[in-house]
Amino acid sequence: MTEHVTVKVHSEESYFIQEEMDQIKKLRQNSEKLATDAYKNEHELHCFRCGTPSLVEIERGDITVDVCINEGCGAIHLDPGELDQIVSNEAAVKKMRTQLFNIFKK
Repeated sequence: MTEHVTVKVHSEESYFIQEEMDQIKKLRQNSEKLATDAYKNEHELHCFRCGTPSLVEIERGDITVDVCINEGCGAIHLDPGELDQIVSNEAAVKKMRTQLFNIFKK
């Protein structure tokens, strides 16, 4: 037969232990959020392909795309929903393609 051992912890001590654990949890959450926000702000205009801070926004009608202007890269970045907007309008696709390629002809 197994015997159970019961350990009594003073309620005051357990209260402070729980308070410290809650504070640590809050600090970790705040730290993660600050780190994520700081990283996002520092790398907002960085190209995912070449890693340089060389993105510019190009607006054509109701569609805005981010294009890397770094020589030799030219990556096109789309925000959530922008691909659906582009694909839904075939005329806009042809126009956008022409305008984007004209950027690199200069």
